[in-house]
Amino acid sequence: MYNKPMDAGSDIKPNREKNMINKIKDYFEYENMDSVFSQKEIDKSFESLSIKFSKLTKNWSKELNSQWVLRDYLAVKMILSSSILLSSVEFANEKNLRIVEPYLIYYSLLNCTRAIIYTSPFSEWNSGELFTMTHKKTINIVGDIISKYNKTKGTDVKDFINWAREYREIFSYKFPANGLTKHHLSLDETIRTCKLLCEIAQFQSKILENSLTKNFKKEYDLNSDILKIGYSYGGECFQFIDDEDGYRLDYIFRKQRRPFSLHITMTEGMIEDFFGAWCPKDDFKSSEIYNPDTDWNIIFPVP
Repeated sequence: MYNKPMDAGSDIKPNREKNMINKIKDYFEYENMDSVFSQKEIDKSFESLSIKFSKLTKNWSKELNSQWVLRDYLAVKMILSSSILLSSVEFANEKNLRIVEPYLIYYSLLNCTRAIIYTSPFSEWNSGELFTMTHKKTINIVGDIISKYNKTKGTDVKDFINWAREYREIFSYKFPANGLTKHHLSLDETIRTCKLLCEIAQFQSKILENSLTKNFKKEYDLNSDILKIGYSYGGECFQFIDDEDGYRLDYIFRKQRRPFSLHITMTEGMIEDFFGAWCPKDDFKSSEIYNPDTDWNIIFPVP
């Protein structure tokens, strides 16, 4: 069992006031960031992110508008997909289907790290290659991003995710005869880490929203070629377009015209349809069948 505590908030004074992130002017409650980072660390990152985003929004364009609408949408999907993965772990544990646990835990963490990268102004678009980075590079970048808040925490999160990756891989290549070993990760610890990662992604997206509110001078259309990167799937063996993605991106654009924070980008219809895609195909309800509707808010307060 990985035994290095991820709950870095244990050394924070217990009477510390919640929701200390005041400068961002966000109604969203950053409970995990408030408990893990000091106000000084949050303020420092806020200033750094604001400066970086300001350089972008002062030179906003159709291309940038398209890229960031897509980046935020895909970040939302990463959070929702991790929610599906983690609630699946809960169900699998109840049914003693533990063989899937290493895979589900690792990819829930990896997807949340991607949400941070997609919403970070320090992550370059690079002709859409942002979405195809290797796992190793993704984990390293997220470690660096969190280290901008607190170096120790950045290292801890990076080590935690790498532990999950390595543990998942032993079941892909050698498969221990003894099944799950003492090295497996705690689901509760994984959920806590994912919550922190999601809040950092929300924090970044809100700072972009604020910067656009200040500097956004005109409305821009969207570049359809850029958006297609987000809902074109497959490679050499098959390719397909996901119509639901296309519909959601069109709806977001008609509603917002520009990027807003992840929490605002989420709509009830989007959430219902995303989780509904993993519901039983008929109306049969049983404790023996996985139902994603049981815990939508496992890592993020979706609408």
